[in-house]
Amino acid sequence: MTSDMRVTIVVVPRESFDMFPEVVERIYRLTSPIFKMLVMEGRAPEPIRRQLRTLEQTKPNLTIVWSDRWVYPHEAVNQAIAMIETEYVVFIDNDVEVMEGWLEALVTCADEERANCVHPIYLTTRADAPVLKIHVAQGTFVREPRNGKQFIDTVATYSGVPLERYPDQQRKPSDFFEWHCVMFRRSILEKIGPTADMIIAEHVDYSLRFHELGERIWLEPKAVVAYDYERIFALRGADRRYLLYRWDVKRSEESLRRLRERWNLSDDSTARRLYWVKEHTGRVRHTFLLPRMVNKVRRTIGLPNMPYCREPRPQILVGK
Repeated sequence: MTSDMRVTIVVVPRESFDMFPEVVERIYRLTSPIFKMLVMEGRAPEPIRRQLRTLEQTKPNLTIVWSDRWVYPHEAVNQAIAMIETEYVVFIDNDVEVMEGWLEALVTCADEERANCVHPIYLTTRADAPVLKIHVAQGTFVREPRNGKQFIDTVATYSGVPLERYPDQQRKPSDFFEWHCVMFRRSILEKIGPTADMIIAEHVDYSLRFHELGERIWLEPKAVVAYDYERIFALRGADRRYLLYRWDVKRSEESLRRLRERWNLSDDSTARRLYWVKEHTGRVRHTFLLPRMVNKVRRTIGLPNMPYCREPRPQILVGK
C-alpha cells in the first residue's frame, strides 16, 4: 500500500450475494487507485466464493475476510473497524453500484469541510436505468415530544425525484446517512465505538450518536451510488434464505425495542420500520413455489394475490 491510499473501502453483505463480484469489479473499474479494500464475505454461496477468490488474486490491495456463517451487516462493520489503518473508511453494501468520481468527491468534501462523516446521493435504480431516481439525498429527521417521550422518524428527501431534477450540487449538512454507502474519518469511529447489535435502523442509531457528539453529517451530491430496491424480488436460491435470515421479524422487533429504549422514543417512532420488514420479507416469500401456486389459483378465480403484509401501512404522523 502506498501513502496515496487514504481510504479503505469495506464491502459488506446486506441481504443478498449475487451482485458481490460485480460490485467489487465496478469499484475497481470506476475509482481512482487511492484505496485498499476489505471484502467481508459473510458465507456467500460457493460459486460466489470462487469468484471472490479470483478477485483477491487479481485485484491490488484487496483482502477478503472469510466467514464460516452468515453475518449481519453490523457484525461485519464492527469486525472491519478494528482492521482499518487508513485516514478514511467507506462502508458500502454488496448490492450498491458506484458512479464515476464517487470516492474522490467524498474525500474532497471531507478534506474541505473537515468532516468526519460524508454520504453520497443514494439512487433507487440500477446505475444503467433510463431514468435515475433518487432514494435519499439530504436526510431529514422529524422530531417532536410525544407522551413524555420523543417521536423521531426519517424523511428521505427528494425520494422518487429523477437525479437530473435534483436542484443543486451544493454539499450541505444531513441529519442521517444510510449504510448503503457512507464514509467516516477513522478517528471518529474510535470516539463513537462499534455499531449496536441491531439488524434494522442501525443508521438511525449511529446518526443520533454522531449528533450526540456535536458532529455534522454531510451530503456530497457530486458523489452518487445506485441501489436497485426491486432487484431482490427476482432472486432465487440461497439469496432468498439469506434475506429472510437477515430481516428476521423477531430480531427486528428486538432491535427496534432497543433503539426506543436507548433514545427514549415513542413506540410509533419505529412502526413504519417493522412494517417494512414484514412487507419486504413477505414479498420474498411470495417467490417460493407454494405461494406462487396459491396466487395463480387466486388469480384464476378472480381474487388478488395474497397481501405481502396484512397490517395497515403506518404513516409519518406529526403534530399528534
